Formats: sequence, C-alpha cells, structure tokens
Amino acid sequence: MKKYFSRLLLLLAAAIAPVFVSAQAMPAIPVDPEVRIGKLDNGLTYYIRHNEYPKGQADYYIAQKVGSIQEEDNQRGLAHFLEHMCFNGTKNFPGNEVVSWLETVGVKFGQNLNAYTSVDETVYNICNVPTARESVQDSCLLILHDWADGLLLEDAEIDKERGVIHEEWRRSNVGQMRIYEKLLPVIYPDSKYAYRLPIGTMEIVDNFPYQDLRDYYEKWYRPDLQGIVVVGDIDVDRIEAKIKEIFSDIKMPVNPAERVYYPVPDNQNTIFAVGSDPEQRNAVVQIMFKSEATPDSLKGTLDYLVGRYAVDMLDAMLNARFQELSSKPDAVFALADASYGNFMLSKTADALTVAALPKDGDLIPAFEAVYRETLRAKRGGFTATEYDRARSEYLSRLEKAYNNRANTTSTSLVNEYVRHFLDNEPIPGIENEFTMMSMLANQIPVEMINMALPEIVGDKNIVVLAMLPDAEGFAVPTEAQLAEAMQRVDAEEIEAFVDDVKSEPLIESLPAPGKIVAVTENPLYNTQEWTLSNGVKVVVKKTDFKDNEILFTALATGGTSVFGEDDALNLRYLPYALSRHGLGGYSSSDLEKYLAGKQASCEVDLSAYTREVSGSAVPKDLPVLMELIYATFTGFTISPDDFSSTQNLYVGALKNQEALPAYQFNKQLLEYLFKSGRSHAVDVNTIENADRGRILEIVGSQLANAADYTFYFVGNVDINALKPLVEQYIATLPAVAGKTAPVKLAGLGIEPGASTEQIRQKMDTPTTYAAIIVSADMPYTAKNQKLASIAGQILSARLIKTVREEEGAVYSISANGSLSRISDNPVMFQSSFPMKPEMKDKVLEIIAAQFDDMTANITAEELAKVKEYMVKEATRGMTENQAWLSGMTGYQLLPVDTFLTSVDTINAITEDDVKAFMAELMKQNNYKVFVMEPAE
Repeated sequence: MKKYFSRLLLLLAAAIAPVFVSAQAMPAIPVDPEVRIGKLDNGLTYYIRHNEYPKGQADYYIAQKVGSIQEEDNQRGLAHFLEHMCFNGTKNFPGNEVVSWLETVGVKFGQNLNAYTSVDETVYNICNVPTARESVQDSCLLILHDWADGLLLEDAEIDKERGVIHEEWRRSNVGQMRIYEKLLPVIYPDSKYAYRLPIGTMEIVDNFPYQDLRDYYEKWYRPDLQGIVVVGDIDVDRIEAKIKEIFSDIKMPVNPAERVYYPVPDNQNTIFAVGSDPEQRNAVVQIMFKSEATPDSLKGTLDYLVGRYAVDMLDAMLNARFQELSSKPDAVFALADASYGNFMLSKTADALTVAALPKDGDLIPAFEAVYRETLRAKRGGFTATEYDRARSEYLSRLEKAYNNRANTTSTSLVNEYVRHFLDNEPIPGIENEFTMMSMLANQIPVEMINMALPEIVGDKNIVVLAMLPDAEGFAVPTEAQLAEAMQRVDAEEIEAFVDDVKSEPLIESLPAPGKIVAVTENPLYNTQEWTLSNGVKVVVKKTDFKDNEILFTALATGGTSVFGEDDALNLRYLPYALSRHGLGGYSSSDLEKYLAGKQASCEVDLSAYTREVSGSAVPKDLPVLMELIYATFTGFTISPDDFSSTQNLYVGALKNQEALPAYQFNKQLLEYLFKSGRSHAVDVNTIENADRGRILEIVGSQLANAADYTFYFVGNVDINALKPLVEQYIATLPAVAGKTAPVKLAGLGIEPGASTEQIRQKMDTPTTYAAIIVSADMPYTAKNQKLASIAGQILSARLIKTVREEEGAVYSISANGSLSRISDNPVMFQSSFPMKPEMKDKVLEIIAAQFDDMTANITAEELAKVKEYMVKEATRGMTENQAWLSGMTGYQLLPVDTFLTSVDTINAITEDDVKAFMAELMKQNNYKVFVMEPAE
C-alpha cells in the first residue's frame, strides 16, 4: 500500500527547508509543558493537568488500547458488553453504586458519565466532577481503578445486561447497518476487520458463557494497554501521588498476549461493494483511496504536522468545490464531501474518502461527478485564490483557539491527551502549535499542496461503496456499471477549475450613521441599554468569561403564528430553506468565499411566537458581524439556485423515508398530536411544493421593522469600539418605533384530553415505538420552571432503573420535563423510545405507574441527586456568555428571572413541591400515548 505521508513529507520538506538548518532533520514536536505524563512500574500511563475552565470541576478518563478487534470468533460483542458491565458492579462500588454514588455529587449518567467501544479502543469518562472535596476526587480515581482491574462480572448482572444490549442492537439494526455487515467482507477480504463490528452478534450476546467475558477482561484489560487522564481544577502533585497509590497494585499478567494491529490488505483492482436494503434511507456512494497509515513512531517530528496541514487544505478546497457545484441547477449530487482519515474501521490504513448523496437517487451520474472533480483537482491542482481562502480560514481558527487558550475546556484537553495515548497524536499545546503552524503555513505555497493529491489519489487500493434503498425509484448499479463509469471518467479530458470570486462589496452603500440618543444602566443584569435614533434598543453586557467571544441576538415576538393555515406547507419547510441563503447580491457560495478567514456568522430563525437574528464573532471581526447584521435585515435573500440546491439535498435525504419505521413513527405522532399542518413532519411533497417567493415574503415581513427587535451583545465587547458600529449598522436599519403587540396564542398546541393511538408498520427488525406526552397549563414562575426540569430528571432516573436495568426492555429511555414562557402547552413532559415488542404493555404500565407515584412519593435521596446536578450546571452557567444571553432574552419575552436566581430557587425546592407539581400535572388529565407496532 502506498506510504502517502512518507512521500508527501519529502515533497513538502523543500517548501519549509529555509526555516530550518536541514530539511532532512526535522525538529521534534514539543510536548505541551502544561501536562504531566508518567508511567507506573506496571506499565500504566497517566496524564494530569491543572485547568480551571470550568472552575471547580475536573474530568477523569481511562482509555484502553483494546476493542472488538481483539475478540475471538466466539467472543464477538464481548468488548462492547464489557463496557456496559463497568456500570454494573465493581469491587468498591457493587451493583449500581458507580452510577448512584456519582449522582450524589452532581454527575449524571449519560450526560457526564459514559463510555464507548470501537474496533481498536474503549474509553470511559467521568466529566464535570466537582472538585471542592478531595474525597470526591479520590473516589473518582477509585472508580477508574475498578474499571481497570476490579469488575465483579456477576452472573445475574450479566444476564440482565444481555437484554439491554439486545435492545441497543435492535435500535441500530437499520438498513445502513445491515448493508455494512453484508459488505464488510467485500471491503476487507481475508481480514479480521470484516467481522468485528463492536455490537457483535446477538447469538453470542444472548448465550455466551459467563467465563468467556471474564477471560476477555483478564486477558486484555491490563496496565500496559491502559491510560489514565485527569484534567481540571485539581492539584497535579496530589493527583499524581494518588494515582501511584491507587493504581500501583494492578499486576501485569505473566506472558501477556500480544496486542496486534492488523494490517489492511492491498487491492490491485478496484473493489466495488454494492448493497441495498428496503430501509436504507437514501442512496449514497463513497470512493476511498487507501494509503498506509502513518506509523505512531513517525508522528513525533514537525513534518507530521506539516503533512496533516496539507491534507486539511486538500479537504477544505475540495469540499469548497463540491459545495459550489451542488448549488448549480444542473448538479447531479445534492451533497458531496471529502475527508482524509482512517480507512473505515481500521487504524492501520488511511484513506481520502469522497462521498456523494445523489440527486433524485440516481447514483451513477453522482459517482461520475465526484470522481471527475477529484481527478480535476489531481490533474489541474487548486488555484492560488482557493488556497488563500483555505489557509486564511485555517489560520483564523488557529488564532481563535490561541486567543481563547485560557478558556479551553478540560474535556477538549482530555480528548487531545487520549488521542496521544492511543495513537501518539502530537500534543504541542496551543501556544506551540500556533507559533509553529502560523509560521509554516505561510511558507508552504499552493504548488506544494498540489503535489500532495497525486500521492493520495492513485489507480490502486481504491474501494467504491454504494448503498441504496431497495425500493421503487432507485436503480441499484452492478459492479460492472460502476467500473465502466470509472473508466469513462478516467478517459476524459478534464478542464482546469476556474475560481469565480465576487468582487462587488457586500453592502453597495450605507446611509449616514444614526445616533445613540439615550444610555441607561440595568442593574438586574449589569448591562448598558442604548436607545438609537431609529427607535431600536440595544443591550450590551461586557464579560471576561472568554477572551475571544462575542455573542449576538436580536429578538422580537411574532414568528410563524402570525400566518394562517394556508401557509402551513411553506412554514413547515421554512427552517430547511433558511439553511442556505444569501445576502444582497451574494449567494450562499459567494458568502462562504467572502467570509473565509473571518470568524463571524449571522443567521435567521423563526419559531411559533418569536423571530430571531443571531450570530457571533471574535472581537477583531466585530465589524464583519455588524455588516452581516445590516445585510440580513436589508438584503436577506435565497437565490433560485440556493433554493433548488436545498430542495435537492432534502429530497435526496428523504426520498425513501416513508419506508423507515422511525420516520413513520415521528410523522404520524406529529399528526396525532397537532391539528395544524405547520407542526407536521417534512416530507418529499412538502419540499417539492415549497414556494420560494412566498417564503421570502414571510421572512421579509418578519425582518421589515428593526424597531420590533431588541439587539443583545454579550462577551468581550469593547464598548467604545461597538458604539460607532452600532450607529452605522443598526441605527440606520429601517425601523418604525412603536409598541409591539402582545403575543396572542394561536391554538397551535396539543389538543387537551387523555387518549391512546396505536398503529402498525412493516419493518425488517420487529420493534415497538412508543411516545408518552403529558401537557398542562401552569403559570410561568422561576419555581415552576425548575420543578418541571427536576420532575423530568427524577422520572428519567426511575425509568432507567425499572425499564432498562430491571426489565431490559429498552437500551435508552428518558423523560424530558419543561416549562415554556410562551406556548400553547406551557408544561410538557415527553418520553419517546423503541423497545422490545413483547414488553410493550408492561413498559407502558410501568411508565403510567411512575407518573402517578410521583404525585405522592418523592424521596429525599432522588431529589438531592437532581438538585446537586442542577446547582452544578447553574453555577457553571454564571461564567458562560450563552447562559447570560439566554437569561436576558428569556426575560424580554416574559419578565420572570430564572437565571440569576437559579441556585437559590433549586435549593429551596422540597419533596412536597415536586409532589404538588406532579399532582397538578396529572390532575389536568392530558396524558397521551402513541404506539407503533410491527405489522403482522
């Protein structure tokens, strides 16, 4: 297999040789000096770093260099099964105590506590753990220790977990997964990778002897394959000492099994893997150009970062071409993407993967088009202007990360160190990376980048994967047809790409600036409020939470509720149409080019009762954000090509959705709940009949009067710099000052009353889908808002315990409780899940019983756990710009503060408060059940 990086680095060395004494002796990549790395005598590796974002919290990870590839044929699925068992009893935390104890300190299962298993690795995480008590820190290390070497693996717990994993398989056994399983032996001939998807086989999961799981654990969970990572607001010296104390007793086995990294076979001839399934949601084709992965031993010098930069540039420029082509009226693909990384399941091979979603499901023309564009880039290269934009965007993102370095989250740092342990990916730290790559990127010309793609795209080691619905309207190609299409494109004379860049200004001309005519102070949120000469109100809150972040929102009441039912179809499609838009004479593609290298964005959103323009910028690009705001209010548009392109994308994505059980469930659930067609699911008919002109009228009417809106700026705002920008770009917006009409509820909510609806649907994997929706009308108060959330979390914990853990009827289940400021159904509880068909009646009975039980029985323990988590999150929110912005905009809609008072409100809630809230919820008798069962 071609050693891409080795050759590429020789090519790029010439470009950066002037920077160093010798291009043949590249300097080593420095290791982040802020992280402490060590190894115990038993072989266990650890990484520790102090970090105070978020303050008072820390993350604890254990990474294992082991996954499903280590399984024998009779163990398929056991790596993943073992991951589940880490939450079902350890030496120091028997039964469910890992989850239960962590909940007492505000760590929620699924949210802060989780794990994943892949082919080559298994990683466990405990995140956002409060660090005020050293005993909590030590207990988290003890949990990691038990996962490494202290699982109980009790017979009864194993048997209970079989059902949970079977339901995880049921949920994931959709059309695409079935195609993958069928085609992996074609893609990986004579390779272990062909039969090692982590979920395994249900025959083994349901029946393996207990000892098989214990044997796998003892063989592969061992210190030389394990890495501990702790990052957060901790004392590094103390944590290092505790790691040595706690983990040193783990013994390295005698004569350990070799940890083999299996190679990927070469293929001289192109492999064509074609599969179809009735429940495959759309047609998709991928072309993978394989190359040998860079060995871990070669990732330690600067040339590796240079090579990684080169493929980042190739990805960016090729994707920009795909994006532009997809917006043209004659495009044969609705979406295309290029990315360089691991080849499918394998770490031992890399690949440039080019994928396309065909327009109208016609796969061969889309396959030819993306292959042709890949060859166009290979043969003709990229232009200097394309490279300038891609490099500018790369450097802009790098600078943003550097300027925000004091606010890098602990989780981001942990992920870097996990990748260093598992794959030896460099961890220079953002200061070193910024210094090195800012210099090197400017030393590498486009000609050097253009030499890279021919090294990647060869005529051997190619794999073509085509997946299609087995349904009317989709022609499944043969391998011969795909081979012929490839040969036709290979024989073409392909013209070089012409980069069309718009030279006109985004805003043709600006009126004379307006004025700030009044300034007041708001003591509640510690903000300045400016009244402008056109009647617009601006609210500014300067913070020091993130050095390089400014958030913006302009909010007004109104929204889609002001339009009649005749507009239901267009309102249903509206969010999709808004996803691709232009400003003034700029199309969406023009805008992307214009914004390259600028960290600023601005979008429009219409909900039922509000309208919103929102965005963000780094401080140096605040003028760009202001320009976008002005252009959005005065020149928002969707070109015919952009509108058609978006339609093509979603028709391609939804064309076979009618055959998918999950889609049918959601579609018919919405029709059952809501009378108004604007709340129904989007389908192909909706997309094809959407009216661009009417959608522009709807959006235009909502943006016509800027005085309806209050404009908020939150973050590291230089107020003196903001004032003239506001006077130029916001005080000059078209505006008619006046009192905005109060919101009038339009009867768009769920009909009152209790009811049950059952339907049947044909499906390959028998599954029952259910949804329980309970609504009520209650006043919006700070207390009720917290009570809705608390009750939903308590109910979720109960359902996990009963329906998942005890009954094994589902893989995942939760109940979301919320209270909205402006809604036809202010209080809403929702729980939606797939499950084992034969458990339907019992599960529905359990859920109904839990709703009723919560009106009379709430324990102090379960309330305390939820309150601990919510106080932790509320405290963290006090140092986040987005939380402050949400608090202020919410207050605008209804002047009830739920942000500043969060912690006090949560702490004051009692068991009796929750019971009374649930009693009122159930008293209103709006309990709806919707069930879809397999057709007989």
